[in-house]
Amino acid sequence: MLCLRVASILAHRFYMELYASSKVEPFEAMRKHPSAGMPLRQMTEVAAPSFDGSSGDVEAGLVSREVGGEEGLVQHGPDPLLVPRLALGRYLLQKLQLHGDKDFLIHAVTGERWTYSDVLRKSTSVAESLRALGLMTGEVVGMFTGNCMEFFLPILGAYYLGASIATFSPTSTVSELLHAMNISKPRIVFCSTDCVETLEKVMGQLPFLQSVVVLGATTSPRHIPFHSLVQHEPANFSSVDVDPEQHVAAILCSSGTTGLPKGVMLTATNVITCMEGLMSPVFGDLNASQTHLGVLPLFHSYGYLAQLASLSIGFTTILMPRFNEDLFLRSIQTYKIRLLFIAPTLMVFLAKNPKVDLYDLRSVQEIWCGSAPLSPEVHKQVEKRLNVANIRQGYGMTETTMGVVNTPRGAVKYGSAGRLAPGTSAKVLDLKSGKTLGPNQKGELCFRSPLNMRGYCGNLKATLETVDDEGFVHSGDIGYYDEDCYFYIVDRVKELIKYKGHQARTGTPAHRPPGRCALELLEFAPSAQA
Repeated sequence: MLCLRVASILAHRFYMELYASSKVEPFEAMRKHPSAGMPLRQMTEVAAPSFDGSSGDVEAGLVSREVGGEEGLVQHGPDPLLVPRLALGRYLLQKLQLHGDKDFLIHAVTGERWTYSDVLRKSTSVAESLRALGLMTGEVVGMFTGNCMEFFLPILGAYYLGASIATFSPTSTVSELLHAMNISKPRIVFCSTDCVETLEKVMGQLPFLQSVVVLGATTSPRHIPFHSLVQHEPANFSSVDVDPEQHVAAILCSSGTTGLPKGVMLTATNVITCMEGLMSPVFGDLNASQTHLGVLPLFHSYGYLAQLASLSIGFTTILMPRFNEDLFLRSIQTYKIRLLFIAPTLMVFLAKNPKVDLYDLRSVQEIWCGSAPLSPEVHKQVEKRLNVANIRQGYGMTETTMGVVNTPRGAVKYGSAGRLAPGTSAKVLDLKSGKTLGPNQKGELCFRSPLNMRGYCGNLKATLETVDDEGFVHSGDIGYYDEDCYFYIVDRVKELIKYKGHQARTGTPAHRPPGRCALELLEFAPSAQA
C-alpha cells in the first residue's frame, strides 16, 4: 500500500516538474515520457503488488481493498470486458463492411437514405482526400456543424488515418469558439454554411488552422466544398494501424466540475470499450434489430457516442436535423422506431404534451434516458402512456465516455440511474472528511473504469484535480448507492447546476449565459405543454 502511495506522489511530482521546466503543453509533456499514453490511473497501478502479497493480477488487487482500511466500501461492476485491441478506424471499417447494404441513415425530413456500404464508400473517399490535404496521424480535425447526413464521414475518414476529432457547438459565440479551438487546435475544420461566419471571425487568431471544408454551398475561394472530397472512390483502401490505447480519438467539451470548458481526451480504447459495453448482454444488451431515432445533437458527447454505437451495433438511424415536436412524433410513427436515446426534457414532453396522443407510438420498445436525473413521476407517466416497460436510466460524464452506470433491462428501480458498468469501480466520499461511505450515505460519486478519460487536453492541473491518485474520476455529483448497488444522483457538490443542459452557477447574474460547451439539449428542448 505504501508503495502505491509513494508511486502516485512521485508520478504527480514528476509531471508537475516536467511541465514547469517545459515549454510544451502539459499533454505534450506527458507524451514525451516513456509511459506516454498511459492513463493516470495506470501510472499509479503499474508494478504495484496485489495486497495479499501474491503475484496475482494487479488490477484485481487494486480494486479489492480501500485506502485507510475501509474494506468493502468500494463497489464493483461485472468483470471487465475483453475488447478487441484494434485501431478505432479499423474497428469501424470492419463494422461498416459487416453491415453492408442495410440502411444506416435516413433523413427524417427529406427521406434521403444511405446504406452502410454507402457510408463506407463515401468515408474512405474523404479519408483519401484528407490524406491529400496533408492530414497526419495524431493531428486534429474539427467538426463545427449541427446534425446532418455528412456529419460522420469526416470523422470516419480521420479515424482511418489515426487522427483525432474535436467537436464544437454550432451555437457557439465567437469567444466560446475561440476558447474551444485553442484547446484542441484543429488543423482542418468541417463547417456548415450557417457556421461559416462565426468561424471566419476567429480564423485570424488560429495559426494552426490550415483548411476549412464547407458542408454545403460555398463561394469563398478560401474554403473547400465538401462535395469535392467525395468524388473518387479509392481502390484497395486500408486504414492506418495505431495503438488504440495511445490514440486520442476524441476531444469533447465538458465544463468538468468547475470553471471554463475543458477538452476531454477520450482514447480509441475508451470508445471501443463503450461500444462493446453497449452490445454486451451484461450491460447494454443492444443489437442490430433496433431502429433508432437520432434526435440528440451529434456534437455533444451523448449524441456523438450514441451515434458511433449505432454504427458499431448496426442500427438504422432516422436522423433529425433539429428538434421539432411533430417531426419527432411523426418519425416514430412512420419508421416504427423501437429505440430512443433521449434526455429528461424529452421524457417530460412524452409524459405531458397532448400531441403525443395524436400519433401511434406503439413501436417504441425501449428508452434510454441520460444527461440529468429522471424523476420517478415522469418515468411512470411515460411508462404508462407509451406502454414501455424498458425505460433505462443511465449516468455518466464526458470524462467517463458516456456511461458508467446503467439500468439493467427489466430491473428498474424508479429514481435510480442503475448499476455499474463492466470493469467499473465506484466510491462515495464524505464531503467533509473524504472518508469512503457505505450504502445509503450521500457523498461525492467517484469512478474508476476502462471508460475513464485520458485527461484534459493541455490542462494537467485540472486533470490532477479531477482524477485522484488511485485513478478515480471525481464527478462533482452527490449521490449514493443502495443495498443492491443501484446508484442515485441527488445534487451537485458545489453551486454548479444544469439548466436545459447548460452548466451554470447559482447566484450568477441572470443576463450572463452559461458556457455552451456543456450544451446538451437546448435546441432540442420541447415544451411539455402545447
